[in-house]
Amino acid sequence: MEKHDQLLMKRQNKNLVLDILKTKSPISRIDIAKMTGMSPTSITRIVNELQLQGYVRETEAVASGVGRKATLLEVCGDVLYTVGIEIDKSLLKVGIVNYVGEIVSLHKNKRNESESYMETLLKIKAIIRKIMDENDIAATKIIGLAVGLPGYIDYKNGIVKVSDQLKWKDASLAEDLKKLTSFNVIVDNELKMKIVAESFTGKAKDSQNSILIGIGSGLGSSIMLNGEIYRGETNNAGEIGHTVIDPTGNVCNCGKIGCLATYISEGAILADSRKVKDISSIEEVFQSYRDREPWALNIMDRASTYIALAISNLLCLYNPEVIILSGNTIEKLPEIKQAIEQKCQLYIWEPLKQAVRIVYSELSDYGVVLGAAIQAQHLMLELE
Repeated sequence: MEKHDQLLMKRQNKNLVLDILKTKSPISRIDIAKMTGMSPTSITRIVNELQLQGYVRETEAVASGVGRKATLLEVCGDVLYTVGIEIDKSLLKVGIVNYVGEIVSLHKNKRNESESYMETLLKIKAIIRKIMDENDIAATKIIGLAVGLPGYIDYKNGIVKVSDQLKWKDASLAEDLKKLTSFNVIVDNELKMKIVAESFTGKAKDSQNSILIGIGSGLGSSIMLNGEIYRGETNNAGEIGHTVIDPTGNVCNCGKIGCLATYISEGAILADSRKVKDISSIEEVFQSYRDREPWALNIMDRASTYIALAISNLLCLYNPEVIILSGNTIEKLPEIKQAIEQKCQLYIWEPLKQAVRIVYSELSDYGVVLGAAIQAQHLMLELE
């Protein structure tokens, strides 16, 4: 037991030193010792191990100041890589991310809504191989890949239980993709992947408690509490799209009546728009809103009202430091931000207004890919 405890402490110390190097480099050995409280001898031993494993190298820079100059250390970004993947109804994104969280390469491909499950997986395999070849990355340096997609995901077993947008059900995605690529695979809801990216480098970077709301082809949220993703019992925490707001309202594709998504999602907005005008795309609705056509103003005014109500309800339930709005609707119709903020002033409970920041994601193109790759690194990297 004593030997086990010593090994555990050594591993924890090694991880601590590496975390400091990742966030503070270039940094000297003596500064690491001061930050950790460990002896300079222990730090030298740990750094030597990390150098032998390829995680750390000495830079040409030296620390300035009085006395002997200290050589600085930095993390080697190319020591390992993870692959992040986003699968959406009409778009497929695949990116390779290095050890320090930089996207080395990002490929975007159109996805036909009619293409089969296996066609999508084969396309992913081909894109990964192409990126590896283009960037001369050996398979031995990739420790795994992670997929973010919309739907109800059994993340422990890598199974897509239901994805209405992709029309997948009980798909063993992690197992099937591992068979095709030979890499270990994790699968999760795309908003849970994206909030990892927001916490790593985005709008929630300095927050322990945050909520990300995605508004687009669907509607959902992900919740970060005390620095960890809050999943609930079945990984469905944050599925606000299926909260019932009007029991006499619209029929949802989940079978219930009056779900929030039936008033905010792009499909719901399009369906209501087509009752008034021959509309072929959500972009036409947004343009009609900009042109101040009365029907479009009314539909989007109702949508902004329900978005503000969703924000208010989430604030009352979880009291986060920051709420991040993201998704296609926010990105393609930035004019709606002002309407949402005005409605938030009306509906948010006064004691909560001053404590929260309502902001907008700036990780539009790569948030899910980056978050997935970071999550893969967190879960798959084991330091000996």
